[in-house]
Amino acid sequence: MQINRKVLISLFIIGILALGIGWGTHSLFNDTETSSGNTFTAGTLDLKVDGNDDPNVVYVTLSDMKPGDDTGYYKWILKNAGSLPGKVSVIFSIMINNENGVNEPEQAAESQPYAHPTDGELGQYLLPGVEPWNLPPGVTIIARNDEEGWFIAEVKEEIDTGGTIGWGPKGWTVPSKLESQWQAGPPHPWGIPGLNYFSGQTRGTLGYLPGDILNPGEEVAFFFRVKLATDLKRWDGTKWVDVDDNIIQSDSVTFSITFRLEQVP
Repeated sequence: MQINRKVLISLFIIGILALGIGWGTHSLFNDTETSSGNTFTAGTLDLKVDGNDDPNVVYVTLSDMKPGDDTGYYKWILKNAGSLPGKVSVIFSIMINNENGVNEPEQAAESQPYAHPTDGELGQYLLPGVEPWNLPPGVTIIARNDEEGWFIAEVKEEIDTGGTIGWGPKGWTVPSKLESQWQAGPPHPWGIPGLNYFSGQTRGTLGYLPGDILNPGEEVAFFFRVKLATDLKRWDGTKWVDVDDNIIQSDSVTFSITFRLEQVP
């Protein structure tokens, strides 16, 4: 008996399909494990200043200043109370020099060419620093720029540095890394020397902390100090000239210091 060719082809296809169905239902060894309890939690960045958040109640205040007066060192302790490392810095606001009225002695001084008719002059003569040629023992300069009139120094022990700003251990009364600025000659333009030098500036830790990084739980102290010059002088482009000290009578300087902790990328 002959089998129809079309029938053979159909039976062959049916057989293949049946075999495929058998493959599809065939089981192999397997083992399943489950990772459970996965959680994503945001870290924290929390800067404490003297153990507090804003508003901070430590103010640099010195009233009735006279030539030669010194603020002494003010100190703030900064702590990273969060769980993430952060870059720490200090930002000085724009220095505002206030005239606060003019009495008779100041009026005579204001007639000099170095006077500001409407602004105060005190910020020019609040000296944030000591001269690099008159350093106390134990202070070593590690960077210096005579044209701009500043240096950075290391302080080996707790001594009266007479300096400006700096960073150091929280237990010290002076910084161990000090930045000092003095009134320089040319090309330093007049009006910039003194406390005005810090106007609008951001300062890191001067290398006291590697990369200015404050790790979780770490603390660092920031120090600030200024002195009113004993004898007011200014640079006229060729030489130092005396300034009538009465020019700063009743003047004041106001500014803010902002402490910042920024997440490290």
